[in-house]
Amino acid sequence: MTSVADSSSFVADFDLTGRRALVTGASRGIGQAIAVAFALQGADVIGVARSEVGLKETAELAANAPGSFTSYAADLRSPEAIDDYVAYSVQTLGGIDILVNNAGDDHDSSIEDTDLSVWQRVLELNLQSCWLLTKAASPYLKDGEGKVINIASVLGLIAMRNDSAYIAAKHGLVGLTRAIGLEWARTGVQVNAIAPGYVETAMLPDLQTDEDVAKYIRRQVPMGRWSQPAEFAGPAVFLASNASNYMTGQVLVVDGGVTVQ
Repeated sequence: MTSVADSSSFVADFDLTGRRALVTGASRGIGQAIAVAFALQGADVIGVARSEVGLKETAELAANAPGSFTSYAADLRSPEAIDDYVAYSVQTLGGIDILVNNAGDDHDSSIEDTDLSVWQRVLELNLQSCWLLTKAASPYLKDGEGKVINIASVLGLIAMRNDSAYIAAKHGLVGLTRAIGLEWARTGVQVNAIAPGYVETAMLPDLQTDEDVAKYIRRQVPMGRWSQPAEFAGPAVFLASNASNYMTGQVLVVDGGVTVQ
């Protein structure tokens, strides 16, 4: 066990040098911020997303990092694409130490106005892909001291109107985190989640274009502002590192105080 007084060992606990990481939704927002942060901490990262343009931008941001970033374009709603992504990653990196399930999609509408196809699309990406990726990566995660980080949401803990598909998916992801964290508790693999609140990303475009919406959100957040994607890099590095080795099945809430009201 590292002594608290040993500052060099304490800093080393957050080092990801030589760790092999998969980050989904790595072309923008939180996924991009996490992928770049991991590479800066020394990890070799393979980021997946549908947008090749966004992945190229992530690669440019990580170009001078001690670690590396490799792009892989795919739609994770396809189980076959998930298997191919994991196989490619293992072949390229030699294994998997860290899996970040971040890719997500949303659709705001009442239950009456939500088509079955929309429900299926949202759950396939936000929940099913996470289960399939974790399952496919499990032999490699268990081969070492693996880490799984699920990017959930405060809407996996609370609810709001007119967003039933997304809320159901994120509640499911929180449950999945706890279930697999418990299931793997004695394997050396930790499974945890991060629950963001309001984040200024492309998924919430009204934050930048509708001042009434922006004011409403600022009123809801005790800290008086929404977050930036880069503010999730630190929590993700913590959960990916040895500093979180005695933590599993937990949800790290990063929401500016929304859920403490």
